[in-house]
Amino acid sequence: MPYVVWLIFVAVAGWAAGEIAGGNDYGRLTDVLLGLSGALLVRFIVESARINLHDIYLLLFSIWGAAMVPAIFRWSIRHRTNMRRHRAPASSLR
Repeated sequence: MPYVVWLIFVAVAGWAAGEIAGGNDYGRLTDVLLGLSGALLVRFIVESARINLHDIYLLLFSIWGAAMVPAIFRWSIRHRTNMRRHRAPASSLR
């Protein structure tokens, strides 16, 4: 499969994952870049393990990686923000 087609699919998957995860804090470009990095990570792991996948399976695994990274990123930011809100102020501990 040509890399250009693969990049387009994973960029759209990253964008879609950002839209599904919600929030407009970081923008669409960040979602696309996170999606590309997730897809590259999955592709690197699959190729490093010398797993021979057909193009369609590699594309599906890459799209999965592209969708998971923005979702995990947004979840971790949201979780960190909620933890800061619920933390008691230092002055109230005395």
